[in-house]
Amino acid sequence: MNFGKESEILEFKESTSELHQAIESIGAILNKHGYGKVLFGVFDNGELKGQVISDSTIRNLTDSILRDIEPRIIPTVERIVYESKEIIEVSFYGNHRPYSAFGRFLIRVGTQNRHMTRNELIKLIKEEDYSNSWEKEKSSIAIEDIDDDALKEYYGEAVNCGRLALDKYDKEQLLTILDLFHNGVINNAANILFGKKANISLKLACFATDSKITFTDLKVIKGNIYNLIREGMIYILNHINWDIEIGLVRKETPEIPLRAIREILINAFAHAIYNPTPEIEINIHPNKLTIFNPGSFPDGLTPNDFIEKDLSSIKRNPIILDVLYRCKDVEKSGTGFKRMNDSCSEKNISWSSENTAYGFYFTFNRKTNVTAFVTPNVTAFSSLNKIEQEVFDLIENNPKITRKEIAMKINKTIRTVQRITDKLVDKKMLIRVGSNQYGYWEVIKKTRS
Repeated sequence: MNFGKESEILEFKESTSELHQAIESIGAILNKHGYGKVLFGVFDNGELKGQVISDSTIRNLTDSILRDIEPRIIPTVERIVYESKEIIEVSFYGNHRPYSAFGRFLIRVGTQNRHMTRNELIKLIKEEDYSNSWEKEKSSIAIEDIDDDALKEYYGEAVNCGRLALDKYDKEQLLTILDLFHNGVINNAANILFGKKANISLKLACFATDSKITFTDLKVIKGNIYNLIREGMIYILNHINWDIEIGLVRKETPEIPLRAIREILINAFAHAIYNPTPEIEINIHPNKLTIFNPGSFPDGLTPNDFIEKDLSSIKRNPIILDVLYRCKDVEKSGTGFKRMNDSCSEKNISWSSENTAYGFYFTFNRKTNVTAFVTPNVTAFSSLNKIEQEVFDLIENNPKITRKEIAMKINKTIRTVQRITDKLVDKKMLIRVGSNQYGYWEVIKKTRS
């Protein structure tokens, strides 16, 4: 039997005679990834060797891990039989970096462990003060609880923007690549990003004045990050003003650049604290739009520091940030605030931010001298994702096309198509005339030129 190859989270040892080196590997892996596994009784090439295991062997191994790794971790130690040979499997995780092994701080690089430099150790301590390794821990859901429709839409976006190399959609493989699924276990990041049972809250409100006293619209929706980002964008676009230019082609432009809004909204989800479950807020006032993230900004820094000093991104939720980056929703390099600021400067939009003990507030100051184009269901075409646009285009070209035919053309389920067409109807872009079997679609809002 062969267990594959060693990696940055997997180490093989021929026996517990190599316990000292194994303890060093555990410390190094924890500092790099926060979780991992060591197998005793396996050759370096992954071939099964086996070893004689007694109760004292398990006890000495466990005692050493508890004694020689600081801060203390509680590993899972199991005796497993393969082909009549016993091995010891040690699984571990920790969320209190940095970890020392025998008083030394190591980091995993490939399949090797090396000493951390002073600067690396200082950086790790600073990042750990800000970051949250809760996202790596095992969730309570199974892979069947992942929203297939949302994950498939994400796959298409990530492949199209060139940040995901996967020839065809494979649920388990995609989740593994995204660091969301390991050894049959779904982690917390997967649940809040794509879970059917995710319970993240998004509070959406419009107020009559610039204070939070009298609201004209208020609702709270719950779900996963991927779907809530879309719902948040639709709500904002439905409730802000639009500049209208009348010429050969009617042109409608939102008062605040879409790119800037999207950057800040996604930033709120990417850097929120998810343990306990958070509530993101979008508050629309007559003269301002505020997005609240219940996760404080890094101590001693402001958005202007990232704009002016070209600082690298500081990651509270590195897995979530990486997943959103792959579908081009956000930049990992720390340039997001600069791109937001550039977009606002082009439109003469000012903004401000405030870091409080309760979270981070980002405010766009709204224009008051625009020609308003506001109806309860106005949604810009730019708010459509790629699949929604494909469905709309198919209907616009063939109003008699059925949902089954659409599903076959875009390689989705009929249920997915039903959900998409329902959204297009809600946005007043389509209506259904007649029955499902003999009716047809009527396009009531054409694509802009």
